[in-house]
Amino acid sequence: MKKNTEKLFGLSAEEYDKICGLLGREPDDFELGIFSAMWSEHCSYKSSKVYLRTLPSGGGKVLIGPGENAGVVDFGDGDVLVFKMESHNHPSFIEPFQGSATGVGGIMRDIFTMGARPVANLNSLRFGSFSHPKTSYYLSEVARGIGFYGNCMGVPTVGGEVVFDECYNDNILVNAFTIGIAKKDSIFLSSKCETGNIVVYVGSATGMDGIHGATMASEEFDLKKNKRRSTVQVGDPFTEKLLLEACLEAMEKKLIVSIQDMGAAGLTSSSFEMADKSGKGMAIDLDAIPLRTSGMTPVEMMLSESQERMLLACENEKFGELKGIFDKWGLNCVKIGEVIGEKVIKFYYKSKIYKILDVGVIVNGPEYERPVKKPGYIEKMPELKTGDYKIPENLNDIAVKIATHPNIASKKPVFTQYDYTIGTGTVVPPGFSAAVLRVKGGAKGFLLDANGNSRLAYLDPYAGGLLAVVECARNITACGGFPVAITDCLNFASPEDPEIMWQFAEAVKGIKEAALKLNTPVISGNVSFYNETAKKDGDKTYISKIYPTPVIGMLGFIEDAGKAVTPFFKGEGGEIYILGRLNGGLGGSLYLDAAFGDFRKKPVGIDLEYLDYEVRLQNCLRVLINKGLVKSAVDISEGGIFTALAESAVTNPERNLGFDVRYDFSGLGIRADEFLFSEFSQAFIITFEKAFAGTKEINGILKEFDINLEKIGIVKKDGMKINDIIDLKSDKIKEGYFSAI
Repeated sequence: MKKNTEKLFGLSAEEYDKICGLLGREPDDFELGIFSAMWSEHCSYKSSKVYLRTLPSGGGKVLIGPGENAGVVDFGDGDVLVFKMESHNHPSFIEPFQGSATGVGGIMRDIFTMGARPVANLNSLRFGSFSHPKTSYYLSEVARGIGFYGNCMGVPTVGGEVVFDECYNDNILVNAFTIGIAKKDSIFLSSKCETGNIVVYVGSATGMDGIHGATMASEEFDLKKNKRRSTVQVGDPFTEKLLLEACLEAMEKKLIVSIQDMGAAGLTSSSFEMADKSGKGMAIDLDAIPLRTSGMTPVEMMLSESQERMLLACENEKFGELKGIFDKWGLNCVKIGEVIGEKVIKFYYKSKIYKILDVGVIVNGPEYERPVKKPGYIEKMPELKTGDYKIPENLNDIAVKIATHPNIASKKPVFTQYDYTIGTGTVVPPGFSAAVLRVKGGAKGFLLDANGNSRLAYLDPYAGGLLAVVECARNITACGGFPVAITDCLNFASPEDPEIMWQFAEAVKGIKEAALKLNTPVISGNVSFYNETAKKDGDKTYISKIYPTPVIGMLGFIEDAGKAVTPFFKGEGGEIYILGRLNGGLGGSLYLDAAFGDFRKKPVGIDLEYLDYEVRLQNCLRVLINKGLVKSAVDISEGGIFTALAESAVTNPERNLGFDVRYDFSGLGIRADEFLFSEFSQAFIITFEKAFAGTKEINGILKEFDINLEKIGIVKKDGMKINDIIDLKSDKIKEGYFSAI
């Protein structure tokens, strides 16, 4: 190989040599730009495809799985729901406002490209340590960007998660989710081009922003690449709103044959992927592309990631009507080419043939089964022996610290920047177990949740992937819904590191096994590698890597959204029960981190029976809820039983409540701190009206699913008491819970 690898835009020396072999010569700058984008990790999934193929993606309610712009599930009555989650991590780290805003804009385009009107957004956000000097800046700018784009589009942001951890100090994560609704017979695909169709460019003009964005998203940051604003797209939600309405109008009038968002790699990915999926080729006139920056070169036109643009195919005789619609909405609508039978793309520039590239060669890039190696830190990780730790003298102080920890405390200052009520479909807003939305014109609704636990995934990637799915399902079940399907965002460091690839493989295995058992196929998703940054410490350079962070976005259905159960206690006198079993531990817990500054102890393992019990437990709770017996329900997870009880008390929006819990845990062979703060217990905290508790109907349900129910206390007006170990004022906890962020 002759060229300097610094000029290969993320291609390896071996990949460059392979390109030379395919072309029979060295590529020029245009060809190199196309290859570098389409063979990037971001576009080709070259390191992850071998694992992603193992995920279940069909069955159940699934109509369209991975491969299109978004997944589609049957919602009944002729309706479908279309949803997907994607990362915008690197751009958001470089320029948090525009990065997060265009992440939201991009995922919404994926949804309405399918013919669905977006009805809700969700997000999963991860920032550095809460005390890190840059965290407040990133938090405020990312929240501002998300709110700006979603609010201007008129699409509510209804939930998600916000997590703080020092592993994200140098690589924040912004994962965006959108769901839309459409009619079953009105779905549009990117794979329907026919020979003779014309290729149409619609939307904003092409500029210099976002060039090499896909390549940048497939590289780690280093000491020279920490300021790359030219690779970050600039969004305009007002133009996207026009584009949304124009596209949906054209779709309704059957003027579009095939459609693809110009997302990562812009016109390059949209043209080659549309052609490949359709089994066709294209002739594209680069002179016809609307530009907002004069003098752009052909490769710059192809790689620009300017926002609010789509590539369409339509029948020639319908172009005039199509153009009339986009003219009405004030948008570009330009014929830039034609679909051809030969599976190549012929580029014309300055009125003559410029380049001919084989579609299959560009799209079918390398595929790797990279080396894997179990990390040494996992091999050496000590078992947790509670005898090694003294129980803190004042567990009240620890309980307050956990309840007001940034990862537990209310994220209200974040989600109130989003308009979560627009559209009037939001039944349960952000801040509770899962978002619940009602579809206009009926009672049925759907639920959304996003979840991941990177701390657990670092200690046990298999458990981290599995529990991300299970936790979403628990949150949906706790509202009375049943899980239907999932999308994922798999955020990891460099796949060229065998230890990272081992983490990735284990996390995918965990997701697969949970998805199979819970019958929640993975219908769309995204992989984000290279979330790491080279740092200098004196004369030494080291790599700052995120923990493995598999994030799951889950959709659930509910027959009557108005009957969704919320997690907070409803009033004094309600009886508090544990439904399930206390099957957890302190390894990897927030308690270890908060009390002792070290969570790195082996978590409780997950055995073969774990998921079988989980299915029975969730089915049992769902039946209890759907029979109208349960007043509140929340699962026991991060922060343990104390946190589940405390949140149930303080999140009631109308009154200040507490609890008095009496529980003999001595028979479990555990200490007081283990009882209070152990995580990942397969149990829910639920309340009944006193008249319901212990009835024959409830006992029959428990027996059917072989699930235990045990009364542990009662809801009080004020005060939080657990045996003789916790005695706190509810108003103190509530104030800290809502003011910590």
